Amino acid sequence: MDKKVLRWNFVFQYGYVITNIINSLILLPFYLKNIDTATLGVWLATGNILAWMTLIDPGVGEVLQQKIAELKGRNEKDEIGKTIGSGLIAAGIILLISVIAGFVFYSLIGAIINKDVTIYPNLQVALLISIISTGMSLTSFAMSGINQGLHNASQVAISSILANILFLVINITLLLLGFGIISIAFANLCRAFFINIYNFSALKVAMNKEGMKIIFQGAHFKRFIRIFSFTSLASIIGGLSASMDTIFLARFIPPSMITIFEINKRPVQMTQSLIGRHSVALMPSISYASGENNKKGIISLINTQFKYYSYAALFIAIIFCFNYHDLISAWTGKGKYAGNTIVYLLVANFFFGVIGYFMANMGYALGDIKMNSLINILKGVFIGIFFYFSAKYYGITGILSVMLAGNIIIDFSYFSYRLFKLGYLQPALIKHIVGLWSIIVPLVVISAIVCYYATHNFILSDLYILKLLLNCGAFFIAFIIIVLVVDRASRNELLKVIKGNLPYALIKKKVMFW
Repeated sequence: MDKKVLRWNFVFQYGYVITNIINSLILLPFYLKNIDTATLGVWLATGNILAWMTLIDPGVGEVLQQKIAELKGRNEKDEIGKTIGSGLIAAGIILLISVIAGFVFYSLIGAIINKDVTIYPNLQVALLISIISTGMSLTSFAMSGINQGLHNASQVAISSILANILFLVINITLLLLGFGIISIAFANLCRAFFINIYNFSALKVAMNKEGMKIIFQGAHFKRFIRIFSFTSLASIIGGLSASMDTIFLARFIPPSMITIFEINKRPVQMTQSLIGRHSVALMPSISYASGENNKKGIISLINTQFKYYSYAALFIAIIFCFNYHDLISAWTGKGKYAGNTIVYLLVANFFFGVIGYFMANMGYALGDIKMNSLINILKGVFIGIFFYFSAKYYGITGILSVMLAGNIIIDFSYFSYRLFKLGYLQPALIKHIVGLWSIIVPLVVISAIVCYYATHNFILSDLYILKLLLNCGAFFIAFIIIVLVVDRASRNELLKVIKGNLPYALIKKKVMFW
């Protein structure tokens, strides 16, 4: 497998998320200073309504990425050209439908939020621009998916990071010039256009280099869109069910508790998205190796990456369990912590969710798209039905319990079983990880308890940030030491990396680290 391509996939996935986070931190003060508070609040509310446009995307980018990477592994250049042609047609259709849907939502926004949007300065113009930018963003998913499938990952990474920088610069410039809410909408439009133009230019260069052409063929397009009968339904049901928790909670609990729930849920969601990007970055390489029939290479990659992925999930889960109160208090002040029961349920959902997400993505990358989509449809229906009754009788804990059941039964258990049945999740790996974790987990939990009580007994209770830094730093060191002592393979891999980066003189003297 091409390690350079894999590294660029990681740069893309994490670079895009990190630059988005940085943009959010930088831009929020500018928004509050340069946009009327009421207008900004209505913009945020209407933005959620326009976000329903994204449900129209059936996952064209992911399908194109998987299919093209697999075909590239087989070196079927004509079929790649046809797939790209069909993908571009599908992207054009999605753009058209999403814009039409956007105008429909736009006409209903006033009725939905029960406000006259005409009284807010420039809001209508900003919403109209956002309709176009959202449609163009959906098209960019297809462009990025094509380039990733072609193993043109470096250009995808560069385009996404540059686009976020462009968004930041245009946004701040227009805000300072007094354009208000239009600044956000126009910056989004520029970002979407830039990503599309850059990615299309990059794919043309890559195809010319490989001697390939884009082929538009009606018969191929008809075969190509059949897969979306599954993925589109999974996208719609999954998107709706994911937003149903607060909708049902709003019927049965006070609004103030929903705010507390959202505050406590946010750090877990952000971290889950960040860690989950690791498995997404592996998908193009897995699909390419599948096309090459390189089963041994796929198993080796899954075994290695899953071990480190699971360590990251375990580390974050334990950090959250012992530090979430300090994290929420440092972020929002006292009185916003939702309680241990809710937080432990959030952490359990995080852990089983990220592990199941890895397994699901590996199956998807191997071409198990229909079954993956079908299971996600069933999960969405299951969660949607039980959300109502759990919210009515048990509130937030009921909602989180239903989520946890879905994550354990479907994501964690079924997708792991499915990858095992496909022949890529080896029993030896499971046995090895269970053996390691039976030693590692008790030790790291004990070390987390020691770090927690050490910091909380010697530091004033209201110094939340200091406690977080010391506690997390000490636990991180303890976690790394325990893993390296118990896991010989990880220790040897680290020694190999250190040895490979040491000056020749030190290697010659045989400096020993362990």
